[in-house]
Amino acid sequence: QDGRALYRVRATFPLETIDRGLDEVKSALRPLGESLAFLPSADGGNANEIDLEILFGSSRSMADIVEVLTGRRCTVSEIPRVVGTPAEPKSESAREPAAREPDEPIEASLRSVAQTVRVDIRKLDALMNLVGELGNVRAGLEEVFDLLRHEQAALPIARNMRREMRALERKLDELQAGVLDIRMVPLGQIFDKLSRVVRKLSRDAGKEIRLSIAGGETELDKLIVEELSDPLMHMMRNAIDHGIESREERLRVGKPPVGTIALNAFQKGNHVVLEIEDDGAGMDPALILRAAVRLGLTHPEEAQGMLPREILAFVFAPGFTTKEDVTNLSGRGVGMDIVKTNIAALGGIVDISSEVGIGTKITITLPITLAIISVLVLKVSDRTYCMPLASVEEAIMLDESLVRLVEGREVMTVRGATLPICRLYKMFGHEPPASGKSYVVIGRVGTRRLGFVVDRLVGQQDIVIKALGKSLKNVRGFAGATELGDQRVGLVLDAAALLDEVLAGSEVRHAGVPDGSSAWRS
Repeated sequence: QDGRALYRVRATFPLETIDRGLDEVKSALRPLGESLAFLPSADGGNANEIDLEILFGSSRSMADIVEVLTGRRCTVSEIPRVVGTPAEPKSESAREPAAREPDEPIEASLRSVAQTVRVDIRKLDALMNLVGELGNVRAGLEEVFDLLRHEQAALPIARNMRREMRALERKLDELQAGVLDIRMVPLGQIFDKLSRVVRKLSRDAGKEIRLSIAGGETELDKLIVEELSDPLMHMMRNAIDHGIESREERLRVGKPPVGTIALNAFQKGNHVVLEIEDDGAGMDPALILRAAVRLGLTHPEEAQGMLPREILAFVFAPGFTTKEDVTNLSGRGVGMDIVKTNIAALGGIVDISSEVGIGTKITITLPITLAIISVLVLKVSDRTYCMPLASVEEAIMLDESLVRLVEGREVMTVRGATLPICRLYKMFGHEPPASGKSYVVIGRVGTRRLGFVVDRLVGQQDIVIKALGKSLKNVRGFAGATELGDQRVGLVLDAAALLDEVLAGSEVRHAGVPDGSSAWRS
């Protein structure tokens, strides 16, 4: 519409210097027009290089663009302009550009065709904190309304107040959804980087590997996406070094010579699920168990009778490795424990399933955002806690007659399924609650379920999580704290960490051993 031409600039960069090379090309083009998009070339380049196609809009000639790119590995072609069809010929007057009004400034014709603006994520954090504070104001108004509606003389005021509060609630929900939407970015941003890394690592390992990607359009909070790069990178290294066999070995066992790593992402409720799956040799439980015994992570007597799922959990132990020697890719015994720690810090969990000779699948479950969440406010021994609703399956009243002991752990039957339960007052070292009704909040993270026994359910509320600070950041089981209104502060429970503690048998240790319980009381 502005009469500018569109050009396709194809540039070739070495993998090692792509960032610097791309910046140089963008700087050279900037005075002549606007770079609208950067896309990997369909040809894919080779193992050492990558081709990018830049969609460039300019009012300058192609010769001018070629001149500024002289000396760089770039080619330029003009994209033909689409004209009207013969069936609908345009009149001469329609072909002529509209005359500019006398008072219209010349700069108006130079408006950018891009409809985006860059915003510092810290500004969005501040805006999200304000939304959280407005949520606290709304909660305070609810309490005032509850007081008014019980006063006969104030009933007309209460009715008017209720109507205005509903309008405030709708607008606040729209504001919250809008800010969250701004923070969302597609996972394809890091998937594209991984594809280049896989090509380089597979070449270094002397293996032929094809990376299959699906779900790159799935969106996550910007901060979570940034923190995912390193964990995903390490899991790719593991798949290439430990998982995919050499070409000769694959041919010997009847597999295709080229190995496959599949990276898939999809949304599931309030979570995003990432799956990294390879068709390699799989994880041998016997080999893992021998390495665990060799490294002192378990004793031979304890190893007997372990389930495959329990054996695979050793992979996440600090210092664990099945390799006797160290390579450029792995064997140092660090990595998977850091992966699990980093994912847990994002409120997620990691699960592994593997079959010898078939392959390995790693599943990561993450919340969509950590900026603002809906929580269930609950009471334990007169202390206030918050459980993220994304981790809550349901809440039921506790029937003590259904509770029984299995291998020293309390469990109960819910709809025909056995559910382990955790009495939070024991885990946190509180005094036993006074006799009365108790509730079971059934938490689910991934495929694991646990019932948290609490004294009272207060209600649902949207909150902004605040960090606990340097002195308390290493206390397990808590994601942070939040202000609930009326000067009340509640600790936000980390459901994934609590499930890990309890289902690993740590609940009894923390409740019964003074050294363990003191960590929770602090």
